Amino acid sequence: MKNIIIKECPYCGSTNLTKGYQADGGLMFKDKIAAFGTVVEHTVCKDCASIVYSKVEKPEILK
Repeated sequence: MKNIIIKECPYCGSTNLTKGYQADGGLMFKDKIAAFGTVVEHTVCKDCASIVYSKVEKPEILK
């Protein structure tokens, strides 16, 4: 898989970016009745608070 690198916020131009993780009630599931989910990782702009990019931690769970 290609490694995507975000260097700048497309909304405000800031380079002040960080990563955040969405879990528990915000897990990503393959379907509504799934027993296993995966954490969603977000790249967030610290200046304008926009979510710039999101990806799941374990895409193989969704196959």
